[in-house]
Amino acid sequence: MEEEIAEEQRKRAEANRLAALAKRKALSESTSILTNQHPNPWKLFKCRKVSPGHTTPISSKPVNTCSINPPPTLQPTILPEKFRVRLEICSPDSFSVTPEAVLGFPCPGEASCLEKLSGCLSNVVPSHYTQNHGGGKACVYKLRDYDTVLRCLKNYKGIEYEEIPWGTLNVVERLSHSFTAGRWIPCRPEHLSDEKVDELIGKLPQSLLDALLPFQLEGVRFGLRRGGRCLIADEMGLGKTLQAIAIAGCFKSEGSILVVCPAILRFSWAEELERWFPFCLPADIHLGTNFMFFSILVYPAILRFSCAQELEHWFA
Repeated sequence: MEEEIAEEQRKRAEANRLAALAKRKALSESTSILTNQHPNPWKLFKCRKVSPGHTTPISSKPVNTCSINPPPTLQPTILPEKFRVRLEICSPDSFSVTPEAVLGFPCPGEASCLEKLSGCLSNVVPSHYTQNHGGGKACVYKLRDYDTVLRCLKNYKGIEYEEIPWGTLNVVERLSHSFTAGRWIPCRPEHLSDEKVDELIGKLPQSLLDALLPFQLEGVRFGLRRGGRCLIADEMGLGKTLQAIAIAGCFKSEGSILVVCPAILRFSWAEELERWFPFCLPADIHLGTNFMFFSILVYPAILRFSCAQELEHWFA
């Protein structure tokens, strides 16, 4: 039985081999026929050259000819020179007018842009010229002339302009009164007068006041004038922690104080609080979510709060 199966398999394999050979032979024959008809089908066709003596016989039959006009030559489009103006705050009482190139249009150049701006804003006297972030030149005007400058730019055709965001302008105008007057003028409900600031500073421990350097004391005044809502952006090592502790100590009568810091700085903050506040006992400082007089929390703990309930309870 096994011999019959093996013999049948050999016959089937031989039949498959012969069929494959026949198929390969037919394919090679068809390829050779195509090659004989077209020796090189991918070769580019070249036009035959007409010899000078060769003349084409003219037929006596009328030929229907039509005149074909050549396509008109396209003239290159010349775009007009264009530039835009960006207005931005550069100091508490002034703003800059910076010319910039418009994408897709040729720029007339910085000198030409400034000359056009001078003609457009001839009714406004610039304060001075300054260098912008890109290294170019910009005109500086007083903040009180902002509406006049904006009106002139709107009436002048051919100059695009980018206004100062309303929110930024509103905040700067409100807070620039103190800079213009040369003295602190409270302009928000949480702002404190200089008399109140001196009163709060007088309540700090004398050892803390003696440790404050002049620039640190000025930073404490800056924060107290704004009701403690400030950002101390001094360089590393200049005593931001001491300034923050002094500001927080001035508001100790209003309730608990929350310190949010990296986990590695928890014990450093606790030591600094015990050092500068002699009245503060270790039991008054808690490294966790139980709100004591001083509560020191890490960033993940704040994220785990149910924002609405916990924060509402804390700031109530």
